[in-house]
Amino acid sequence: MKKLIILKALVDFIWIVTCLPLIPIALFFSVYMFFNEGVLKTFNVLNQGLIITPWYLKIVALLVVSVLFVCIYSFYLFRKTLRYFQNRKPFDDYVIGSYKRIGQLLLVSGISAALISFSFYLFFKNSLTLNFGLSPYLFMVCLGLFFLVLSETFKIAKTAKQENELTI
Repeated sequence: MKKLIILKALVDFIWIVTCLPLIPIALFFSVYMFFNEGVLKTFNVLNQGLIITPWYLKIVALLVVSVLFVCIYSFYLFRKTLRYFQNRKPFDDYVIGSYKRIGQLLLVSGISAALISFSFYLFFKNSLTLNFGLSPYLFMVCLGLFFLVLSETFKIAKTAKQENELTI
């Protein structure tokens, strides 16, 4: 139980320090970049002296922000499932459904972030780079698949627990 308390404390710390400030900052950025052209010039993503911010660069920035929000939402769902573990309800339907939803969200966000990164380097930087090593996108896909497997495992365990309770 001590490990669960430490995990919940770390997750709450990350939620308060990182996720809560990141939500309004990302919302502000995604709206402000349409009103002020200089916001994307600050990041200098195209590595040119004079940057004309094209509309498709704004679309890419919106896609990145949406992937970020999907990751924050999946972290929020994980945070909520830890409460069920603290209340000693690990086989609740909400936990199983949340793990499945977290897995699907992380899988989709990992694949879309990899596609966004690949297309950004291909179209904007005019370079074709393939990274076969460790990447955060691969890690997100693996984490998504892990949560899907965890959901199925908890579903099987819940069925076995219910059958065990029925036998005398």
